[in-house]
Amino acid sequence: MKIKWSGKRTLIALVLLAGVGLLYVQGTDQRREQGENGTPASSETSACRVESTDDGVRVRSAPAIDPANVVDELAAGEEADASTEVRNGFRKLAEGRWVSVDYTRPLEGTTC
Repeated sequence: MKIKWSGKRTLIALVLLAGVGLLYVQGTDQRREQGENGTPASSETSACRVESTDDGVRVRSAPAIDPANVVDELAAGEEADASTEVRNGFRKLAEGRWVSVDYTRPLEGTTC
């Protein structure tokens, strides 16, 4: 069966294709806003933040104990934004910034 494409049929096909694309984009945004189990993420919790439990807590460039990778220190009670990623006993604060989980604790009301 051969279909003759007129200008009107082409326009209708393009509009339908654009509508499907729009629905896909909206669904992607909705999935991104939901938690891992498909339920909306709770508004009562926020991103991970940690507090230093000791003075002079070393911030390292990699998740390993090496004197050469110390890039900063946290004072006792100092707070920092953090990632949920933990590797080798170190929590990622940012790119190239790791801190020991033994000398920090998640702040209440945050998700770590």
